[in-house]
Amino acid sequence: MITSAERSNDGILIRCVLDGTPDNVSDSLRKIRAEIERHAPGADEGLPWELVVAEVLNNIVEHAYRDRPAGRIIVCLAFCATGLCAVFTDYGCEMPGHRPPEGRVVELDRPPVALPEGGFGWFLIRSLTTDLRYHRVNGANHLSLTVPRSQDV
Repeated sequence: MITSAERSNDGILIRCVLDGTPDNVSDSLRKIRAEIERHAPGADEGLPWELVVAEVLNNIVEHAYRDRPAGRIIVCLAFCATGLCAVFTDYGCEMPGHRPPEGRVVELDRPPVALPEGGFGWFLIRSLTTDLRYHRVNGANHLSLTVPRSQDV
């Protein structure tokens, strides 16, 4: 559910709270897209924001809330002239080693049956973002990142 969407001088600030399920992630992405179009058309132009946000939210659903379905996720997205600044908060399991996974390149030069099932998401997130930060405070995971407007990350 979108809790607020405000137009700023150079973009839009969107806050939402959702239950961590795959259906809610998909629905939230559609609603965020609609809010951008309604309040600040073009504010997301040239940004792979949806790919990054979907990967982060799906990782929260799959890993942080692996032992309890539909945990709460709070998302704050600030689209501006330089890109997107995003903050995600959840109350699920902490990240292994208290940091986001490295996201190493997966070798694709093998038969499809030999490819890993996962492992692509964090490589993608890390390749499209800057200022990736994670910390856990009082049982809450906080992940922040920037998706710059240029692809020079």
